[in-house]
Amino acid sequence: MKFAKLLSIVSLVASIMLATSAYALPPSNVSGLVGTWYNINASTSGIVKVEVTSTIFGLTFKSYGACSPSPCVHTTVLAYPHSAGVSSNTAIGFTAYRNSGFKYARFFGKRTGSYLRLDQFSTFASGDSRKDYTTTEYFKR
Repeated sequence: MKFAKLLSIVSLVASIMLATSAYALPPSNVSGLVGTWYNINASTSGIVKVEVTSTIFGLTFKSYGACSPSPCVHTTVLAYPHSAGVSSNTAIGFTAYRNSGFKYARFFGKRTGSYLRLDQFSTFASGDSRKDYTTTEYFKR
């Protein structure tokens, strides 16, 4: 009985160690994404500004909505950088996720030249009569 319990604990520890080592490292050069980005469409009814920041915890993403009289501040969330290939350490894009309670949003930002393309996929909570939607907007520093 004691042997079976010990074997079970050893198996659990080995599983955790193997699972932990299975994750790839994200690209660490995120300088091309970091900064304050402004929507090139001054009359947008969506996101007017995006801040991408590199912190000790990783990359963060914060957006501002087109509210009046001043932009609405959205929550700052972690962003997950992505490179152009498996051997590249330079991030060209990121994904970020935000749950506002009434809406879940997934963001995909990608650097294209001097622009940041931001795709947003929004899903409303169960029981909400609004339709899920997607948007694409372009930003410049």
